[in-house]
Parts: sequence; structure tokens; C-alpha cells
Amino acid sequence: MSGSAPAPQWADSSRGLGRWIERLIGIRLLRRPLFFQARQLIIRTAERNGIPWRKRRSELWEAAAPLLAESRTEGLVPPAYYQARFHAYEQGNLCWQAAAEAEQATDAMALRIWPKEALEPLQAQTRLRDAIHAVVETLLSDSTREVLDLGCSVGVSTQALARWLNARADQRGLNRPRLIGLDLSPEMLAVARVRDRDSLISEWRHAAAEHTALASESIDFISLQFVCHELPQSATREVLQEAARLLKPGGVLLMVDQDPASSVLQRLPAAVATLLKSTEPYIEDYFGLDMGAALLQAGFRDLRIEACDPRHRVIACLR
Repeated sequence: MSGSAPAPQWADSSRGLGRWIERLIGIRLLRRPLFFQARQLIIRTAERNGIPWRKRRSELWEAAAPLLAESRTEGLVPPAYYQARFHAYEQGNLCWQAAAEAEQATDAMALRIWPKEALEPLQAQTRLRDAIHAVVETLLSDSTREVLDLGCSVGVSTQALARWLNARADQRGLNRPRLIGLDLSPEMLAVARVRDRDSLISEWRHAAAEHTALASESIDFISLQFVCHELPQSATREVLQEAARLLKPGGVLLMVDQDPASSVLQRLPAAVATLLKSTEPYIEDYFGLDMGAALLQAGFRDLRIEACDPRHRVIACLR
């Protein structure tokens, strides 16, 4: 089964609208105003929809700052691709501002999926996660013990996984699994520790998703959510190879990300597409990669590729 679909025109810098956008964001004098406009649009929209963006940022930043040292692996040097400008942050994901705003940005993303419905942020987030978990449910065995969330950011996906897997285990009379959240940003992990008030997660690990230093064939279930659109193709392939190394035979990989076939993404207005592409440096790489073929090449099988909402797709497969 192929995981490829034609890239939205705005994402393809070789033609039409995509070429025009690429030239526009390549003008250095325009880059900073584009970043500023993107941030202001995101924050205004979020606060209008009931997300206390700035208030929550201050709370998380203050609470997480004392936890930075214990969230950092000394000597770990992030790869060059991770130090690019992401999400309208000059320092990319490696800064406190990105970490203290990731929770709000994730809630805003969930609300954007169903813009015509009067949903609260928690309702949209729950609906999104339930749809994701439903796709992978039938692949999981009752012997799922070790779970890894790669690129966990501040732990929104990790905690949602923990709640779902714990409820699933309780219903079946099984032992609850052990969860690890892994990310390259120590600031993100410090915020994740603050957010994990119920200690649902066994370990927050500072490492690269392509070089985890975990033992081979030690994991039953790997989650990779909303990560690959932030990676160049070479890094995505390395992450898939690392996931294949870590999973036990018959282990499950769950991937969630933007759906190249989404009519919503295909028809983004030019202004919105320009802002999006200016803050996502590897989005063209993502849309240009046949994910199904990359997974098969990495050693995965029995691929299930399904749209989970109007903007995103889930890929679930076995090692």
C-alpha cells in the first residue's frame, strides 16, 4: 500500500503557487515580518477560541525552568536540521518560548480540524486522540508492556497514550504498560515533567529519535505523532530504521501526521499556505516522500493507512 499522494500545489516549490511562495519566503527582509505575522495570527486565533495562550505560557515557563538540568543529557548535540527556524521561532524548537507554547499550539491545531463546530479545546483534543487510537487498537496485543513515544514534545500525545493504554489494560485485567517519552528539546521535556502531574509516564528521555541508545527489540509499541513533517527525508528514514531496530518482532508502529490527500490541505488559501510554509522548513520533503515505501524499506509490514480526520492520516503497521 502506498503512502504517497500528490503534494499540495503550495508545497511544491518547482511549480505554480509553490514556486511563488518559495521565492517570497526566500527574501530575507520579508522573513521576519512573515514570522511575526504567523505568530500573531496563531496567538490571536487561539485566545479567541478559549485557549489562554499567554497566561499558560508564563505558568509553564516559570514551573519548568528549575527542571531543565534534570531534563538534559550532557554532551548531546542536536543535529543541524533540528536547529532550523521552526514554527515562527528564530531558535526553532530549542527555546523556552517554543516549549512553553507547545501545549497551546497543539490545542489550537486540534480546534482547526473542525472549524465549523463549536468545540472546546479539550473536546477537540479528545476527539483527535480517540480517532488515532481507534486505528491502531486491533494491532495491539495483550502483551504490550513497553511503549515509546518518539518526538514527544511536551507530552500531549504521550499522556493521551498513557490514559488510553491504562484504561485498556484495566478493562482486560492486564498490567499497565511502561511509557517513555523521548524528545530532542530539554526545554520541551522540562515542560512535559510539569504537565505530567499524575506521573503517568515512566521516563522522560532526552535523545534523538534516530539515535535513542535504547536496546534493540526492547519495545512493543512505538508512537510517532506529528513529527515527520518537521524532518528532512533523510532523517525520517533514519527514524524509521531506528524504530524497526527497537521494536520486538510483531511490535507495532503508529504514525500520525498531515494527510497529503486531504482536500483541506490541498485547497489552503495562498496567504495561509505562505505563512505555513514559512514556518515549516521541511514540509515539501514530507509531502514528497512515499511513506508507505519508506516503511516497507525499513522492514515494516501490514500497513494500514487511514484518514483520521479532515487533515491528518494514521499509519499503523507491524515490525
